[in-house]
Amino acid sequence: MGLILIERYIFKKALIAFLTAGGGLIGVLWVVRAVQNIDVILNKGQSIAVYLKMTSLGVPTLAAAIAPLALMIGLVRTINALNDDTELVVMHASGASRVSLMKPFLVLSLLVTALVYFLHLWAGPTSMQVLRTFVTKVRADLVSVIVREGTFQDVGKGLTFHIAAREPGGVLKGVFILDGRNNKETFTYLANEGTISKVDEQSYLVLKNGQIQRLNHEDNALSVIKFNSYAFNLSSFSGGKTATGRSQMEVSTYNLIFPDSNDPLFKHKPGRFRAELHTRLTGGLHPLMVGLLLLAYLGNPSSHRQGQSVVITTVTMLIILLRGITIVAEGSLRDDPNMIAVVWGIPLITIAIALFLLLTDRSGFPPELLAKVETVLHNLMTKLEPLRAKLRGYKLDGQVRS
Repeated sequence: MGLILIERYIFKKALIAFLTAGGGLIGVLWVVRAVQNIDVILNKGQSIAVYLKMTSLGVPTLAAAIAPLALMIGLVRTINALNDDTELVVMHASGASRVSLMKPFLVLSLLVTALVYFLHLWAGPTSMQVLRTFVTKVRADLVSVIVREGTFQDVGKGLTFHIAAREPGGVLKGVFILDGRNNKETFTYLANEGTISKVDEQSYLVLKNGQIQRLNHEDNALSVIKFNSYAFNLSSFSGGKTATGRSQMEVSTYNLIFPDSNDPLFKHKPGRFRAELHTRLTGGLHPLMVGLLLLAYLGNPSSHRQGQSVVITTVTMLIILLRGITIVAEGSLRDDPNMIAVVWGIPLITIAIALFLLLTDRSGFPPELLAKVETVLHNLMTKLEPLRAKLRGYKLDGQVRS
């Protein structure tokens, strides 16, 4: 799908706007996540390289989530800028066809769709798998290297370790573990010694000659189990949100389509597999839905006097509403298979309606409706003008007094 000079000009403006919006959103979300994990450096003795790797491995998943929003911001800014500078009007008057004006936006929407599918179907799950393996290794290193002798140290929420001594060969003497992550019961592990072992990319603290004390908070009943050897799974506090220590976000798309019936995660919560699969398969439809919807409503040359600002606000709110409903449906899909119709129906029906409006060259909003909305907004602003003037007066009066 080649682009002529004028189409390349529009595509470049839209691409820059999309990348700017996407980069800004990803940057903000990355900073929030980075701040949440700052204890990796402050309290757990890890290097800045480990910290950056841990926080960066989640970027593909974040990028897939914010791509439709970034595309909406980019296209709205581009279309609005072209209309403000009357460039769309000039291009249309000079003989450029409507298809020629819309093709750059459609190409960008298709590219973002392909990008989101790549992130959802492969890059996102792969990065989450690497992240879990990496965090598990960091946790194992934390216990075997960083936990100091003779001190009680928190290595996770509700999890405390104590080591009496560390001997050559990685043998830990006098191991004490307090596991209070479960609100209903607390486990205390006592062992003469322990060693770190890795099996199938999972880390275990193998305890020898000890006992497990289980305290039930409901009736304060205490039970004690003695053991000769016990493997404490360090992967269970590597960040997974399920009982298996693994998240459905880490599962490959192939395994979501053809799940292993013996997979502990699938056996524990099969609904999570269903929700994750349909979320990934429909994720790429949302950028296309956003692009076509914006083109259907904003693709014609116009000015602010023709209600452009009203249309932009209305379409933006419509897209946010549709995306919000879809997110709620995706969450409900874990327990209700009927939500599949909503998860697929919203983007597909919206795309069909937008294509119909584009192919039939119809305007999404009747001019009469836009005129009525503009009149209502104008009357509202007129009524609020005395209040705005009063507030400005208070502000000026405060500046004079200061």
